Amino acid sequence: MPTTPLPVNWPSHIPYLARPAYSPYLAPTHLQALRTRPADASDPLPEIPRHLKPGPCPSVRITPITDPNHPAHGQAGLFATRDLAPGELILPYLGEIHIGTPPFGLPPAAADGDAPYDYGGSDYDLWLDRDADLAVDAARMGNEARFVNDYRGAPGRGGKKANAEFRVAWDPRTGERCMAVFVLTAGKRATGRARTVGIARGEEILVSYGRGFWQGRREEAEVGDADAV
Repeated sequence: MPTTPLPVNWPSHIPYLARPAYSPYLAPTHLQALRTRPADASDPLPEIPRHLKPGPCPSVRITPITDPNHPAHGQAGLFATRDLAPGELILPYLGEIHIGTPPFGLPPAAADGDAPYDYGGSDYDLWLDRDADLAVDAARMGNEARFVNDYRGAPGRGGKKANAEFRVAWDPRTGERCMAVFVLTAGKRATGRARTVGIARGEEILVSYGRGFWQGRREEAEVGDADAV
């Protein structure tokens, strides 16, 4: 079996995924929901192209963040290698599909004291379907999409605007729902180049993690400060 090539700057300690991984604790009902395409014709899911090849995405590049003013300084971000059109699919967000609510189907702590993995503490976990209790986590394994940063404080956009978003999509290659990263649409007020280019070549791809993410981080920081005192 040929091995999947790794993207440039991929961290050696993280398994690279060319297709989704699945928690062994998913029940048949979870898998059935994952593989059932919603029938709402008024709001159809965007579709991953059938011809999209698995493996490294040529439209993006993982790049170390060297700007000390960037919130992710010392880590990495995802940058466009070509102009990306408004509304365009950038790439699927791959990770481990798992039960979304605690205890996540996980067994209790092992006899040797090792605690089970806590998805709730992951910075890479996204809801896939709340009603079906499905989420996808890219902390321990994933693809380039795990390097998409939040727009807040990122240089170059004034720290005020995202240029991409997470959206649930349908993947006909696997017959399943998935999470994916899309360029934001241009909007009715867009003029000139903004009507045809949503993310320019060399620009960092930035999304909004949502207020809940940052509220949780603030609460963790407050707890940490209290413990230190």
